[in-house]
Amino acid sequence: MKLCICIYVLLVILINLANSWNINNKIKLKRFFGSIASLVIATNTYNPQLAWSFGPTDVDIKVVSYKPVELCNGKKPIMPGQKAAEGLFPVCIEVEADVTNPDPARTLTDVSVYGFVKENGAGNSVLPNNPDFRSDSGQYAMIKSIPPGKSRQTYQFVAAFSADPKKEELPSISFDKTKARAYPGGDKFKALDIC
Repeated sequence: MKLCICIYVLLVILINLANSWNINNKIKLKRFFGSIASLVIATNTYNPQLAWSFGPTDVDIKVVSYKPVELCNGKKPIMPGQKAAEGLFPVCIEVEADVTNPDPARTLTDVSVYGFVKENGAGNSVLPNNPDFRSDSGQYAMIKSIPPGKSRQTYQFVAAFSADPKKEELPSISFDKTKARAYPGGDKFKALDIC
């Protein structure tokens, strides 16, 4: 990095010295030194590890199994938008999935899970934030952390069913177009604090 700064300063000095030359040579020299400066900066500052901080990392995910559980992340399941979801019953679903973290050196945290979840018998969505299958951009769950490489992880979400799970057997569901993405910093959808 120090070498890059020294070369850049040297190029700036040479460009300023070229100001005393005639106009044609000055333009050619500025273009030449500008190209050299760009090349030096680009080659000395490129680092694939730093590149991750500018964009999300896609994580391979394959749902293996699911089961209803009593509590979602330690809380009784409630649905957002209870007026719109009137007549539906909230059920906490715990999903087990095989995931692959493509980054060999870093554990990904707070990985967002997206996709469609359908009640097979009725054919409707069980996701309260996507009741009509019109949006595949809605996050419905989060995986706390994924270590480098392949692993099996669990995550939970609240599903909205038309049948009361206390009186009837839980209908089967299917997962379509499930994808997971880790965002730089992993600070997506966290509660605000004093800072």
